[in-house]
Amino acid sequence: MNLLLTNDDGIRSSGIAALLRELAPDHRLYVSAPDRQRSAAGASMTIRADLTAEPMTFLEWPDVIAYAVSGTPVDCVRLGFGHLFSGIDAVLSGINLGPNRGTDVLYSGTCSAAQEAAIHGYPALALSLDGHHDRPFIHFETAAKLARQGLELLRQRPLPFGGYYSINVPDLPVEEVKGIRYGHLGQVLYEAAYEERVDETGNKVYYECGGRIPNEDEPRDTDEYWLAQGYATVTALGFDCAIPLSTGEEEEITKRLKGMPL
Repeated sequence: MNLLLTNDDGIRSSGIAALLRELAPDHRLYVSAPDRQRSAAGASMTIRADLTAEPMTFLEWPDVIAYAVSGTPVDCVRLGFGHLFSGIDAVLSGINLGPNRGTDVLYSGTCSAAQEAAIHGYPALALSLDGHHDRPFIHFETAAKLARQGLELLRQRPLPFGGYYSINVPDLPVEEVKGIRYGHLGQVLYEAAYEERVDETGNKVYYECGGRIPNEDEPRDTDEYWLAQGYATVTALGFDCAIPLSTGEEEEITKRLKGMPL
């Protein structure tokens, strides 16, 4: 397959390198990724500034055509299939350092890049590792192996327009991952609280975002639950954010709207 790789951790990330190591022997790989860290960029795109795309070479994989893009993950994937490359069969976004489960997907540049590919008709996969910078061992190779299962799932069970698969992988050696489970999105929330800090000069005040709010009542069928149990999780996501309503609920809302004065 001709695969376009992107991410939100930057083109020099270990996640990109792990995918190249795992997939280069069997696929034709192209890379369009941010030139710097762009985590939590969401679905933002550049519309009032110029984009640049600098060619770069991976020493271990000199045949891979790669560009470091000055914009967001969405910019990278759009520029990739819209201008830089042709003949792309599927888009793989990741491997993200850190999970993208529950409401994380609303902020995630990793997931938004896959979403952008999906609404343009490309089979797409977002891949995230439940690892963190402060851990001594981060098992990107485990997530890279799970990329193969994700690509096979895209082939066997393609999703309708705008749909993509999000895979979260526990930070474990591959032999210790208990299996793969389908998980609905959990309720992963973060405090709307900021700590005020002062920089080293004592002149500049800045703010640091609050942490995650634990959810003690996490249902057993969610991505958050299964990931915590040592399973990799798969979730099918899409662009349609509409809340499903029953026919009766839709009729009631329509009735109320008709009665509202303009």
